[in-house]
Amino acid sequence: MDDKDMVSQNLPIGRPSDFFYSPYVSSYRPDQVIGKTALNSIINFSHLLNKETFTNPVEQLILYNQSAIKDVEEKKNDALKKLHKIVSKSNEVLATATAVFPFDFFPDSVTLDRTKVTITKRSFFWSAEVISIRIEDILNISSGVGPFFGSITIASRVMSSEDHFTIDYFWRKDAIRLKHIIQGYVIAHHNDIKVSHLPKKEMIATLSELGHDSNG
Repeated sequence: MDDKDMVSQNLPIGRPSDFFYSPYVSSYRPDQVIGKTALNSIINFSHLLNKETFTNPVEQLILYNQSAIKDVEEKKNDALKKLHKIVSKSNEVLATATAVFPFDFFPDSVTLDRTKVTITKRSFFWSAEVISIRIEDILNISSGVGPFFGSITIASRVMSSEDHFTIDYFWRKDAIRLKHIIQGYVIAHHNDIKVSHLPKKEMIATLSELGHDSNG
C-alpha cells in the first residue's frame, strides 16, 4: 500500500506519533501500534496509582491512627522545645559580681538571673554555700560604698537562720551596678511591671533605671 492508496482510504500520513490504532495501521506499522498501546497502558496505570482510592475501612483506620500519632508527637516535641527555651531564658544572667582577692581570700559572689538572686559564699577550696532567693522573696537591698570597695546586703522574707545576707569587698562600681539592677527588679515585681519578656540588654537598662537612686 503506497501513500496514494492511504489517501484514498483517508489514512493519515505524517510522523509515526500521528498514527492511531486501526487495522490498517497495524498492518502497516505494527511496531508503532504496539509502542503506543504500551505507552497508554503505562499512563493509565500511573493515573491509577496517583488516585487515593482506599476502599478498605481497615486501611483508612490505620492511616487515621498514624496521622493522629504523628500529630501527638509533633505537639509533644513543640512543648519540649518551648520548655527548654523557657528554662534557658530563666537562667540567663543579667548581672554578677565577685569579691576582690586577696581582701576576700575565698571570693564570694552574687549572680542575678531572670528569676532569682544566687549568693555563693566560699569558705575554702572547692567548698561553698549557695543561697538562692527568688525575686519576689527579696524585701530590700542596700549597699555601702567607699572610695574603692562596696558591699551588698540583701534582706529576704524567707524564714530561715538568716533573713539578710551581706557580701563585702566588691569593686565599688560593681556593688552600685548590682544594687541598682536588683532593686529595680524588686520594684518592678512589687508594682506588677512586666519586664520578663524584654531582651537581655533592654531588660538590664530598664531595671537599672528603675533602681537608680536619686542621689546617684
